[in-house]
Amino acid sequence: NKKRNELELKLKQAQSYVHELEEKLLQIEEQEAINKNNDNNNNKTTKDIRIWMDGAFDMMHYGHMNAFRQGKALGTYLIVGVNSDETITQCKGKPVTNDEERVEMVKGCKWVDEVVEGVPYIMSDEYLAYVIQKYQIDYVVHGDDPCIVNGKDVYESAQKMGKYLTIPRTEGISTTDIVGRMLLMTKSHHNNEKLSNITRTNTRSCSFDSSLSIKNSDSKLDLISNNKSFNRKSNFLTTSRIIRLFSTNVKAPTNEDKVVYLAGSWDMFHAGHVHILQQARHFGTYVVVGVHSDIVVNAKQ
Repeated sequence: NKKRNELELKLKQAQSYVHELEEKLLQIEEQEAINKNNDNNNNKTTKDIRIWMDGAFDMMHYGHMNAFRQGKALGTYLIVGVNSDETITQCKGKPVTNDEERVEMVKGCKWVDEVVEGVPYIMSDEYLAYVIQKYQIDYVVHGDDPCIVNGKDVYESAQKMGKYLTIPRTEGISTTDIVGRMLLMTKSHHNNEKLSNITRTNTRSCSFDSSLSIKNSDSKLDLISNNKSFNRKSNFLTTSRIIRLFSTNVKAPTNEDKVVYLAGSWDMFHAGHVHILQQARHFGTYVVVGVHSDIVVNAKQ
């Protein structure tokens, strides 16, 4: 009817305006990143703004990488603390990947300048003060969700010191989501209608009873579908804006470069993938990485 058509037209106009504003914001962010990089190269005597981030970074994914990107943008030197297997196990259960694997993954991120191993999962005020002093930290950065343990904010002391900054969480992806997809063991979990109406729950960690015995796929799907912490359709969307932000300061290969091409699914990206990409670098001076689509991966694997 006429009213519906009018509303649809207004919606399209609003979406177009939002897209226009996003593009303008992207251009500003890209230019700021380029200017910042040029300033750092032209004036090495300027004091670094040192950023601290910490976490378990188990089953490391795009959300972690985007957090590092955002954290690095708040300063000039990013130091990342990786929680130890021991303290993660004490607080939330044994991690899927071990100390060495998680450290290797964090080191592989281009925005990370330094990695500190063996950081406790829950940092005391004393430990946080030690970190700030030893590594000359200007700001402690964490996601914008509260980190409450035993009724206390873990980063309260950093906040009181005026050294605490927050960054927005990356919507649509989390370790909890990935665990849910693994438990489903299907090829349609990116668009499963049965899970499409499940609302996302924000949680820093998840736990489940490993003693549960599920004998068939139907009962497994029913059990998982009823657990909002584990399941929902993936709402993650890689926009052109995000891709361009990740590619800021990446230069095209020159005629003198020896280009190496390496393709794969890169599903459940892990330390082994990081290692093979590092090896690929030895064969040339410029590495281009191809990523197989969901359709190809589902058909072949």
